[in-house]
Amino acid sequence: MEQVMYLDKPLKEHNLLQAIARTNRTYEGKTYGLIVDYFGVSKFLEKALAIFSKQDIQGALLPIESELPKLKQAHRKAMSFFDYINRSDADACVQVLEPEDVRHEFEKAFKEFSKRMDMILPNPEASPYVEDLKFLGKVRQMAKTLYRDEQMDISECGEKVKQLIAEHLYAESVEVIHEPIDILSNKFDERLEKAPSKEAQAAEMEHAIRHEIKVKLEENPVYYTSLREKLEQLIEARRKKMMDIAELVEKLRSMVNDMRNVNQQAQNLGFTREQYPFYQLFQQILPDEEHKDAIDALTHLVTDIIAEESQVIDWVNKEDVKREMRKKIKKQLRASVIPKDQLENITQQIMSLAMVHYKR
Repeated sequence: MEQVMYLDKPLKEHNLLQAIARTNRTYEGKTYGLIVDYFGVSKFLEKALAIFSKQDIQGALLPIESELPKLKQAHRKAMSFFDYINRSDADACVQVLEPEDVRHEFEKAFKEFSKRMDMILPNPEASPYVEDLKFLGKVRQMAKTLYRDEQMDISECGEKVKQLIAEHLYAESVEVIHEPIDILSNKFDERLEKAPSKEAQAAEMEHAIRHEIKVKLEENPVYYTSLREKLEQLIEARRKKMMDIAELVEKLRSMVNDMRNVNQQAQNLGFTREQYPFYQLFQQILPDEEHKDAIDALTHLVTDIIAEESQVIDWVNKEDVKREMRKKIKKQLRASVIPKDQLENITQQIMSLAMVHYKR
């Protein structure tokens, strides 16, 4: 990111140097400044610098050519991720960035390249690298959308680079510039229908499911941990060619539908959305059907305690309220069929769920 100063009036000596210094002062989010000289005051710069010794001003004035080796190096690093990939195959390029550690390294390389480009643009010396910048920007945005990687944020890039990439994305495909679609939205189905292949559909669903699990895991650890394990089993089975792509797509669709119906499943069992994670926690501990009535009753008893105690404003930060809540919950657990050697662990899990679902 840069700061721009427009010179439209005469500045000389100390005033000129101070204006340049203010513009070039760096801080977090700002790496350099730009000066647009409408008046022609830069001719006074050498005179202004003459008041200093040569040692003091060494390196103060450098030709733009001095930045070109750094630009060339940054360009090579960013493009090296796709050295053996057909760049006209966008899906193949995006697939290169599937591993999270590769995306992290690519992101660092891309930002360094874009920073160097932003410093030199619109100087013609940057022209040989413009098309590659557009290419990298497109692949990066596609990867961000598919892998739902929030770390791939273009806001740190300079305005010239952002505008250049945005215009290219718009010209190439409006869909590319959209943010990832919520897996629970009907628009997600429309996105799947537009996927060019079964493989693309599977990839879209896989990473959407992974993102949903990551976001929702704290809300319902039992359900989403189970979902994550199921997803890994499916991906591993496909990798070992134990199922074809059509079967994988079908099973992933089934997982998506199951995620969409969680609230309905809770209602069918007589629970609210907030109560359901507690029910599933108890069900994991006592999976036998003979304990169903006990689990139902315990779920209501425990969540009633939490609902009552959590009426206190900001209760999650008040140790006396949490202590009383734990005490009452443990009393109910002791009176239940929950194994006594699991009371402490279960109480802690219940408190964690309470702070997610009953936070005021």
